Amino acid sequence: MIKQKWNKWTEDEEKIFQKALKEFGKDFQVISDLLQGRTYRQVRSHYYNFQQSLKKKSSSENIQYRLICYDNE
Repeated sequence: MIKQKWNKWTEDEEKIFQKALKEFGKDFQVISDLLQGRTYRQVRSHYYNFQQSLKKKSSSENIQYRLICYDNE
């Protein structure tokens, strides 16, 4: 499978994506219809990349919190 190179998401696209995600959940077709320059596959891929980044951020913040608590003991 050839990996397709897509354009970086703009701030406006991110805002629309986040708002639509809250309203429509994982209905990627509806979200892609709102984002006229994005396909179903792009929206689906962006969702899963977004979820991964949230998990990494949460994990990183949790580790930093534990380190701070450990240092204060």
